Amino acid sequence: MRKLNRLAGICLAATTLAVASPGASRAQLPLVLLDMMFKQSNKQALATPGHAEWCANSRPGYRKQWNNWRQPDGNVTYCASPFYTPPWQVPYAKR
Repeated sequence: MRKLNRLAGICLAATTLAVASPGASRAQLPLVLLDMMFKQSNKQALATPGHAEWCANSRPGYRKQWNNWRQPDGNVTYCASPFYTPPWQVPYAKR
C-alpha cells in the first residue's frame, strides 16, 4: 500500500508539473523524475549493510557514492548485489 501511495504521489506531482509548467520544463520533466529515482536508489544502496562492500570486492573501480563503475568502453554499470538490487534491474516477475 505504501508503494501505491508513493506512486500516486509521483504521478500527481508529474501531472501537475506537466500541466502547469511552460514547454521547456515539460520536456525536462522525465529527466528530473529519472534523476530523482537514481538518487533515491543510490541512497538506499548506501544505507543497505553489506552492499557497498560486496560491490567493491566484485569489480575494481566501484564508485560507492553512485553505486556504479565505468567499464573500459565508457558505459556505466550499476551494481546489483545479494543485499540490494536497483529497482530497474529487478525482473518484472519479482516485483
